[in-house]
Amino acid sequence: METTYDVKIYKILTYKGARKTTYTVRWVVAGKRWREPFNTVALAGGFRSELIRATGKGEAFVVATGLPVSHRSKSAAMSWYKFAVEYVDARWPQLGGNSRKNIAKTMTATTVALLRAKPTQFAPAAVRTALREWAFNTNRRPDAPRDVVAILKWVERNSLPVSAWEDPEKVDQVLQAIDTRLDGKQAAAWSRKRNRRILNVAMKYAIRRRILRANPLPKGKESTAATKTTNPWTSGPC
Repeated sequence: METTYDVKIYKILTYKGARKTTYTVRWVVAGKRWREPFNTVALAGGFRSELIRATGKGEAFVVATGLPVSHRSKSAAMSWYKFAVEYVDARWPQLGGNSRKNIAKTMTATTVALLRAKPTQFAPAAVRTALREWAFNTNRRPDAPRDVVAILKWVERNSLPVSAWEDPEKVDQVLQAIDTRLDGKQAAAWSRKRNRRILNVAMKYAIRRRILRANPLPKGKESTAATKTTNPWTSGPC
């Protein structure tokens, strides 16, 4: 993680549009400009004050995110696997059968992409099945057989923290993985859109829980092209 003390914070920029007024906090970290819009001046002022306090305490800023190191504390303390399970459990009562299956598929592909290493004692297909059919199934998880429990414990130990989403390169890698089928070909457009939509809702949940400060997913059109290399471990949706 590259950090710097080269930080400059500017006054809040007010923009009065036809429909609403936005208040944008602007700052520069190691020469890179950052902007964060807010709907109220109070929210913008609060965020700007946080940045100023961090510089006043001599705190380093993360070059990749533009944020003080302290902003990483909660996201760094929680593994992605733990967060994904918690998120699935929170959404479970609100969803129907197909929606539950779709979330399980997307969470499985994302979790595989956010592992520190490939397993040597488990087959990739077994890991995917354990995640899709047991970890991300609220009703079945308590009854998981011992071989599945062993796999899930390994996944939990080897899952990257949620703070991995603060690294733009890692975000690109995850999106590329979920956009790719197991045979190495690009997934259908509807599948890619569905995965992005599911991840966006998950990110909003992380923001509400104050685990992430902002949605790390790119806005607008897809910015990541799937690779054509067949890789049954790192490729996307099951």
